[in-house]
Amino acid sequence: MNPGCFIVEEMLYLILFIIQCLLNEKAKAMKQIFIVLFLAGFLLSFKEPTPKPTTASKAPVDLLIAKLRNGWNDHDSTTIRNLFVSDAILIDEDIIAMNADELSTKWISPFLRMISNMKFDKLQEWSTDDRAGYTGKYEMVVTLKDSSVVKMKGVLTVNWIKTATGDWKITTCDIHSPAATT
Repeated sequence: MNPGCFIVEEMLYLILFIIQCLLNEKAKAMKQIFIVLFLAGFLLSFKEPTPKPTTASKAPVDLLIAKLRNGWNDHDSTTIRNLFVSDAILIDEDIIAMNADELSTKWISPFLRMISNMKFDKLQEWSTDDRAGYTGKYEMVVTLKDSSVVKMKGVLTVNWIKTATGDWKITTCDIHSPAATT
């Protein structure tokens, strides 16, 4: 038997009982009690629909970090810049960039042509429906103006947020360069 039919049947019996009580002049207090009970039962009989489970896609962290690596290896300042939100924060030793303009002038433009062979080695990553993070080691070759080549190593932590358009953008990036070798 359908549970919904049972509820309707019980409600009909309750309505008939209430009508009988209303017809009886001696049961005014009973009338009020049954009306209240009827209304309470009626309101409590409604169930809130169970929400359907959503399948949320988590961030493709490996792809996101690959875009950062490829942007540097391809010397593509536009790609690198477009990976960040407009109010992103970047900390790289003595550089602190607090927005897109500072990111471009303090970090991307000065180092773009100097860096090659960027590599990442993941230490940890996490991801939710709208945020993601990555911590890993990096290694790159830096060619200085006097043509000397330095191999830089360090660690970085990157955090992404999913924008309203569904794009993943970097919100914060913290880079530490503890070692350089020639």
